[in-house]
Amino acid sequence: MNKLLKMSAVALLASSTSLMAQMTGPSIGVSVSGIQAKVSGVQGGNAPSASGEISRNLYIAAIDAEYTSNLDKSWDISFGVSYMPFKGKIGDESRTDTDQQTAGGGAGTTTSSGSNSASGELKNHFTFYVEPTYLLSKDSGVYGKLGYIHSDLEIKSSNITGSSLNKTLNAEGWQAGLGYKTMVDKNTFVKFELSYSDYNKISATSDSGNTFSANPEIYAATIALAYKF
Repeated sequence: MNKLLKMSAVALLASSTSLMAQMTGPSIGVSVSGIQAKVSGVQGGNAPSASGEISRNLYIAAIDAEYTSNLDKSWDISFGVSYMPFKGKIGDESRTDTDQQTAGGGAGTTTSSGSNSASGELKNHFTFYVEPTYLLSKDSGVYGKLGYIHSDLEIKSSNITGSSLNKTLNAEGWQAGLGYKTMVDKNTFVKFELSYSDYNKISATSDSGNTFSANPEIYAATIALAYKF
């Protein structure tokens, strides 16, 4: 009887350890985010001073890879990277305007019309993050997320005066989020997450000396599906 109890205790302990480790190990997955991108900016230099804000809603997909370790019976911690393999267009504006210039010597004015256009795209977007998770059960938990973000921001613009801008800038900053994840079988889990990303101030100068600076922000709701090895 005593031997049977000991064997049962060992089996229970082994089972408990296995269950606690169920969410740990390496994993790879895909995620889809619905985002709201906001960019507030200031224009100056040779152009009249102006400021404004644009906002865009779009969907982006990413590839995620992470490694999760168990800290104790209540906590896991994950380290991961998320990569967006596609370009994300955060702005694409064009309009037709009329430009009037006074001729030399007061001989009158000349009028010309044409298109002003501007576009912005995020590409090569990486997020490196740490994710402590409070375990609600052996196969689910709530987590906080803190990450470093880096992206290339490609900006193009032209106007009827002949001024143009075509530059790729580094956009980097930080990300914070909250989420919930749960196993759906022994090797697959899903995550639901809300996050906020704040990029550093970026600035550029066109070939005619017009300047601009901008502060991008992103609010995102994300769902991810991952396979744990």
